[in-house]
Amino acid sequence: MTLDLYYRLGTCSRRAITKTKKKYGRPYLYRPRGDLLERLAQETGLSLWDVRQKLYEEREELLQQIARHSPELIT
Repeated sequence: MTLDLYYRLGTCSRRAITKTKKKYGRPYLYRPRGDLLERLAQETGLSLWDVRQKLYEEREELLQQIARHSPELIT
C-alpha cells in the first residue's frame, strides 16, 4: 500500500496519525480535522468520505510498520 495522503500531511498531522496513547496510557482515538479532510479532498479529487477512509487505512499500515520495527513504541 502506498502512503499517498501521509506525505501530504504537515508535521502535527503526521504526529497525530501515528499516536496510539494519551497521557497516563489511555488510548488515543485518531479523528482527522475537517479542514484537513477538505484540503486533502480538494488536492486529490476524492470525496471527504474516501479521504477519511484512506487516512484510516494508511494509519493502520503505519502502525503495523512501527510495530514491526520497534514494538516497544506501540505497547
